Amino acid sequence: MQHEKQTVSIILLNWNGAKDTVECLKSLEKLDYHDYVIYLVDNDSRESSLKYIEKYLKETNSYNSDIITSDDLDMYQKPDDVNLIFILNHENAGFAGGNNVALNYLIDNPEVTDYVLLLNNDTIIKPNLIDALINKLHTDEKIGFIGVPHYYYDNPDKLQTIGGGFIDKKHAEAIACMEDKDEFDFITGSCIFMPIEVLEEIGSLPEDYFMYWEDVDWSTNARNHGYKLVITTDTSIYHKEGASIKSYKRIYYHTRNRIWYMRKYTNSLEYYKFLLYMILFVLKTSATPKNDDDKDYAKTLQLGLKDALLNNKTII
Repeated sequence: MQHEKQTVSIILLNWNGAKDTVECLKSLEKLDYHDYVIYLVDNDSRESSLKYIEKYLKETNSYNSDIITSDDLDMYQKPDDVNLIFILNHENAGFAGGNNVALNYLIDNPEVTDYVLLLNNDTIIKPNLIDALINKLHTDEKIGFIGVPHYYYDNPDKLQTIGGGFIDKKHAEAIACMEDKDEFDFITGSCIFMPIEVLEEIGSLPEDYFMYWEDVDWSTNARNHGYKLVITTDTSIYHKEGASIKSYKRIYYHTRNRIWYMRKYTNSLEYYKFLLYMILFVLKTSATPKNDDDKDYAKTLQLGLKDALLNNKTII
């Protein structure tokens, strides 16, 4: 199915992951669809990470790039020949805050794009990615978000997730699906495609979470606005899952943020039943440690629970 070419804004976030970012950019060079602009946001990385990316951008013939700070983005006027904007953020604002530098710019300047693709920097894409996403979008006017199947980068024949999932509200678990469905509760945040009109309506990513659950929250917001969340199996990506995140950070943010999500999107009965389950789980885990790793795990759960209840937006 062919459609009139329209501009796609591709948002990538780098935080000390220059080699992953450059590999992702090299895969984007091979896109069949050429009407796109990449907004590469750096989340206050080390100088060595910045230099690695800058060196690549100087040497490649695929991108004409500008480098600006996030503070200067509001006043930025992109030259017609620029197809990559390297935006230097002044702090590590987390997954949501970093991506929102570009997302908020597009919300304020919707005339510069027709579609938005949020893409993890630790992914490798197939050349037909954009065409497949646009074709899927045109099958139903109520589609808001589209995802794609993820395969393991190191095991490319093994499916990681179909690209979306369902929410178990009893235990506050975002469960990735392994097969296609008509609709999903959430689209996996490593690849989310949408029309600019949807972004304008639902707004940018919620920043309270810092990392984890913001894609689930964003998806719930889209569904609450009446949009369908779907995937297309006509393309796929390869994903280096968790390339920049340490395990205890995962545990902390998952514990804290799932409580915040439940408080925001469930009724009082559902929330307090879950909260009781969560408190009992943390107490049980804390009472039966078998070794130092178990003790560290229990302490991390306790901290996540405490900060959730106190609404403490700690960054660890």
